[in-house]
Amino acid sequence: MNMDVDGGDESIQALEALPEALTAVQETPLAFKLHYRAIKLIWATAMDDQIQAARINLTNHLAVGDDIWIPLLESMVGQTTGLDPQIDAFIDVEEMFMKAERDYLSIPILKLHSEYLVQQVARAASGSENLPDGFLELYSVELASARMKGLAAKAEAHLAKSHEIWDAWMEWELERHDDLPQDIKAEHAVDLQEAYLERLKTPHLNHANTYQNYSMFVSKCLSDREYESAMEAATAARQEAVGTIAERETYEMALTNLSAYLPYISWEEAPKKPPKQRYQRGRNQQKPHDIPPNPKLVTGLYERAIAEAASHRAEALRHGDATADAVVTAEAWLVSFWDGLTAFLREHGNRNKDLEIQILERAVRSVPSSGTLWASRIRALDFFSTDDDEAPEDISTIANYALESGVLDAPAITSVALAAAAYESHQLSKEEPDVSAFERLRAVLESAIGKSREKGGDESLKLEKFLVHALVNFAGLADEAIEVWESASKFYKTKYNVWTEYTSFLTLRLQQYDKARTVYKNASTPSRSIDYPQAIWTAWVAFEEIHGTVDQLEHAIKRVRKMTQDFAKKAAQAASSSSQAQVVDAQQFLDAAVAPQNIESAVVPSAASDQGEAMVLDEQATRAPSHQKRKADEDEPLEPSVKRARPDHEAPLKRDRENATVFVAGLWEGLENDELKRLFKDCGAVREVKITKLPNDVVATVEFMDRESVPAALTKDKKRIQGSEVSVFLAWRSTLYVTNFPEKADDSFIRDLFGTYGTIFDVRWPSKKFKATRRFCYLQYISPDSAQAALELNGRELEPGMPMNVYISNPQRKKERTDANVEQREVYVAGLAKSTTQKELEELFGECGPIKGVRVPLDDKGKAKGFAFVEFEHETSALAALQLNNREVKKRRIAVTMVDPRAPGRKEQPSSGLGKKADLIARSVRIRKVPAEADEGLLQQTLEKVASGIKRVEIFKDIGEATVEFDTMASAAKLLLETNGVTFQGVKLELMEESQVKPSGAGPAASKAPARATGARQTAPAAFVPRAAAVPKPKARLGIGAAKTSAAKPPPQQASSSGTQSQGEATVGSSSGGKTQDAFRAMLSGGKK
Repeated sequence: MNMDVDGGDESIQALEALPEALTAVQETPLAFKLHYRAIKLIWATAMDDQIQAARINLTNHLAVGDDIWIPLLESMVGQTTGLDPQIDAFIDVEEMFMKAERDYLSIPILKLHSEYLVQQVARAASGSENLPDGFLELYSVELASARMKGLAAKAEAHLAKSHEIWDAWMEWELERHDDLPQDIKAEHAVDLQEAYLERLKTPHLNHANTYQNYSMFVSKCLSDREYESAMEAATAARQEAVGTIAERETYEMALTNLSAYLPYISWEEAPKKPPKQRYQRGRNQQKPHDIPPNPKLVTGLYERAIAEAASHRAEALRHGDATADAVVTAEAWLVSFWDGLTAFLREHGNRNKDLEIQILERAVRSVPSSGTLWASRIRALDFFSTDDDEAPEDISTIANYALESGVLDAPAITSVALAAAAYESHQLSKEEPDVSAFERLRAVLESAIGKSREKGGDESLKLEKFLVHALVNFAGLADEAIEVWESASKFYKTKYNVWTEYTSFLTLRLQQYDKARTVYKNASTPSRSIDYPQAIWTAWVAFEEIHGTVDQLEHAIKRVRKMTQDFAKKAAQAASSSSQAQVVDAQQFLDAAVAPQNIESAVVPSAASDQGEAMVLDEQATRAPSHQKRKADEDEPLEPSVKRARPDHEAPLKRDRENATVFVAGLWEGLENDELKRLFKDCGAVREVKITKLPNDVVATVEFMDRESVPAALTKDKKRIQGSEVSVFLAWRSTLYVTNFPEKADDSFIRDLFGTYGTIFDVRWPSKKFKATRRFCYLQYISPDSAQAALELNGRELEPGMPMNVYISNPQRKKERTDANVEQREVYVAGLAKSTTQKELEELFGECGPIKGVRVPLDDKGKAKGFAFVEFEHETSALAALQLNNREVKKRRIAVTMVDPRAPGRKEQPSSGLGKKADLIARSVRIRKVPAEADEGLLQQTLEKVASGIKRVEIFKDIGEATVEFDTMASAAKLLLETNGVTFQGVKLELMEESQVKPSGAGPAASKAPARATGARQTAPAAFVPRAAAVPKPKARLGIGAAKTSAAKPPPQQASSSGTQSQGEATVGSSSGGKTQDAFRAMLSGGKK
């Protein structure tokens, strides 16, 4: 064959690269990309015989589609048409067809097999060839008919194309029916009639054609008398199938891409309402139950989705770019569909061992790089295994095969090894344990740890924890468990959690305190560059407080103080050199390690705020002063202050909105929540979907139950819902954290300022009930591009000397937000001399880091009360300040602890003369008809336009009410006397005195007086009875009539003109000449009446 120069050069290059490619396939036979590369090179060299071998080798290891099977089967079929073929060649073809039909649901392969059977039966009937022994038996009419019927049954899963196989089989049967002897023809007609009736009961899209063909068959093969009854039976048989197809026709027509399968599958898996029927009314009539999903239809739909996803991957692999997004995306779809299918089989009805294990075997052949599917297969074997049925070595062999495959990444390796180790652990936990199971467990975990580290490792340390647990609990090998942690600490030397897990194990499990102390010192070496050193430092000090001597504790404190100061200096330098927001993109989120799942008890907090609340190491160092003495009869706590995690009594998971929410844009009015749930159905459990209609846009937020669902959800970007493309991105990508703006700035100010950069979805304001000086907000756009554009406002001075801070609200950088975790930047200083000044405290604590403010409460004589609050700019500075605890200042030992703003503090007796509770109620206002989505910060802004001096706003969403606490009773009264009322978010609020609210567990109200709502001001409210006219024991309200009762008896009430006075009506004239309601109102406005 003549070959042009370019073709010759390509052939030579392929020939040179081929040996290396074949070696790679031999070393890693489960890598699709290597097989496809080798086949491509062989094709370029025109070695046809080698192509056949390469395809067979591929099918021996992996599940492939039509692109590999069709040419391979055609080639094998061609080899049986030559002269003097051997019977083994025909058997090989049949076995290869069976193998091909197991991989995926393929109508072309089933059709090719059906055509091949017809040809071989005709070949046997001709008698013109010298056929090998056994051929006539292999391709007898009876066996061929049974095989073609089986092919038609396999094709039933494909509602749209199953007729191609069934019609071919029936056409062949009808052709041979005409040639049958008369004595056999009648029996055969009955068989065909039964086949037709069974087919009419089976849902398929060309149902009408089947019904018509049946009509032609019975008219030809049955008498006129039998025709009518036969068609009546057929009409009855097809009714349910016709309804089934009608319900699914819309979904079938929409199957233009892989994402279109999701709503179809979701609908198919859901229970269905029974068809409407007429019921006779009666006492015993029962409501019909929902119809459960049809396993055959659900399984068939998954099979179709899997086959299509596999064809997408094959198409991408044939183009040679094995790292293309198309391959990755197709494999993600495959894992999702396989996992969904196995989950459905597990959760619906009785579990079928043979079916479930067979599907999982096919699944790992389809996506051998999926740790999820390998682990599911191992867990299924574990579930179905019995002492007599499943040998332990089978699971061990499967796990080792997967781990040695070379196609698993670190997370996949972890999944496989944990599933295999769990099985071995179950064997060890039996009443008669398998003694060899421990060695298998140890071997699989040690192998997995090594292979995982070759792929970058798993920072969650799940494998190491399991291995340590097994070594100690099953074999008592404590020293070898220590070696596991030693090895882990060397590999993950910059990860704080490996050190804290190691020291926790030494301290809590082995009580090897000297060894733990050595590890703490080793971990606290500055050159290690650990990602969260503060956790280790805090844990070290807490450890020495419990287990160390005074010298050891002082040594730890000294070293930690020095390292904290150095860390604070570096942090300050880094902060000053950064002039713009730093954004971590979505890929960092996708690659974030999952939170560790402890087997051993933990001693230290989680590092980052996105992994939930930290466990407390030292109550005295982190708890705010309680200002209360211990009761004499209270016992000292028996347990140390270290809080230990209790795996068997886990606290509920904290809701993680920032990390578990995606934003969906590009929607339209009328879209239902169910459509979005179907889009994200395969990503994980959805907690909440909120669709919001803006003036010119419709958007939605989708919150998942956990953050691990988000990476899969992000793959839905640019997918289509009802034919329209939508955008999916992390919610925080379009959210800004804004702080340090003018104190007068409110919601409208912020919206006007930032609205020029894009459409604003929401502005969230913080509640000030814990800290009145909070001044920041979260502003969310409907597009990340708008948020990026608005970053130019960062550093802009809206007031002289006050540069505004604008950052992307990345939850990974939550600790850098100025107001986040404010309690970790403020310390409480007690034991001060009364002569201590603010300046002296600034000098003392200034060595720890930049100070934001110092508050020294003074007594009536202007002297310090003996305590103070110091707030730092950075958390590291506050941590460093803790080292000043027990420092001698002016011959007194001071105490320094962290402040918790939520802790109750000491309060002086109210100046109103009322008790503390009565004073609080008198300064509070109850608000009703509060909108369900009300924000405490926004509500406070609205109320401050009417009355200043608000200390706290708290909304009780469950009852639609709020309590507002003012600094004075006069401010509270001013709000209540607002003549025009207060409108918030389009709703006119109802205002009432807190004292009039019946106790319900919400708010400070304690009075049993009947509640009286005031949409606008009421006439002569009972709270404002003049002092002289008050009853001897007044209720505590807004201060009017709430003062202590005079020793003199008050004058009797004056009768009204009618001779009686309405209950609750104020007396406005008395002999005492008390002030009237109008006089009180004038006093509030600054005038006199």
